[in-house]
Amino acid sequence: MLGACVAVVAAAVFLVQPQPVLAATSGFTDVGSSHPYRVQIETLAQLGIIAGYADGTFRPDASVTRQQFAKMVVEAMRIAVSESDVCAFGDVKRSGPNGLYPDNYVAAAAREGIATGYVGSSGPLFRPDAPITLAQLITMGARAAIRPLYVPPASYRSAWGDFDPSHGVVARVAQYNGLLREIALPGTTLKSLSPWQNATRGQAAALLFNIMGTDPGGLNGRFLGDSTDLVRYFRSAGLGDGKFSVPLETLAKLYVIYGKRYGIRADMAWAQMIHETGYGQYGGLVSPAQNNMAGIGATGPGVPGNSFATAELGVIAQYAHLSWYIYPEHFSEPSCVMVTQPADGPITTPGDPRHFSGSDGSPHKGNVRTVYDLSAKWAVGTDYGTNVQKKAAAIVPTCGLW
Repeated sequence: MLGACVAVVAAAVFLVQPQPVLAATSGFTDVGSSHPYRVQIETLAQLGIIAGYADGTFRPDASVTRQQFAKMVVEAMRIAVSESDVCAFGDVKRSGPNGLYPDNYVAAAAREGIATGYVGSSGPLFRPDAPITLAQLITMGARAAIRPLYVPPASYRSAWGDFDPSHGVVARVAQYNGLLREIALPGTTLKSLSPWQNATRGQAAALLFNIMGTDPGGLNGRFLGDSTDLVRYFRSAGLGDGKFSVPLETLAKLYVIYGKRYGIRADMAWAQMIHETGYGQYGGLVSPAQNNMAGIGATGPGVPGNSFATAELGVIAQYAHLSWYIYPEHFSEPSCVMVTQPADGPITTPGDPRHFSGSDGSPHKGNVRTVYDLSAKWAVGTDYGTNVQKKAAAIVPTCGLW
């Protein structure tokens, strides 16, 4: 199922104040707060999709092998893998009954049509220890996309053009759909990279972060559209712009900004806000003046929940509380902390008033991976996550901007 996207160019406006600098993230001594792939690496590390080395480094500039990336993409896209996935490639080491890597992961990637091999004299080969090229990385990643990708119009020109009969076609579609965003480091362009160069571990994390944006149930990764797409969907309900304390466009930009900071998809958080506020009409326990767009702390009659001094603080609290459910450890965003609701006014500092330690003493609950997992956790009822997901799935991302 393929469709066309409407290209809408919107200027990026950043409303937030500078945040304190953090030394390193996720325990990786070589991935500091200013690293261009910091959010992508930390998100995937918190979810157990990628890991570092015994010396505490991640080595983002090191190459990644074909079998390593096969495991990464299977984990990132929540693909089931078991001993029943028998590897057909003769050069992939068998892990035996006590492990799944590398053979079962490679087999699962092949089963899903994500990975293919080579013709060998005595059977198919995978070349598992060969460094994966950027072109191969993108092709495998794009094949793993769950939501169907949109076909570019004939007029669309990608960065690398027709560099290869198969990889070139996939790379063009991937770029059009926003899957190659931030693959090139700041100050460089995709065109400056060779698709045949070895991909780095940092680029692998960046691509997977983007591909996760196609997962209909996934909470993490990149929202592949922009704030105008959030606004367009909101207004499609015909209920106006809601009763928020800031213009709808400003609110949408805040959701995109903080979604990237927390590694949580803005379309999912936006859909949750719509579900909680009834497209900004409220009418329940929470009032518009509370700047509480996610029903945080509203637990029943007479308990209207927390209040925040600004809409921005309300957005921060929603993402921080989502992170409390999603990640096992604090995310290295300064607002991923617990704040206290004053008795005589709204919360005025960035954070989450319900950022409690886990029952086992861990910083976060860390028991949510999909939007469906929010049911009976964020709110009562078994259909909460499904209702949020249906709204998120209806948000059509703008294509062709990247």
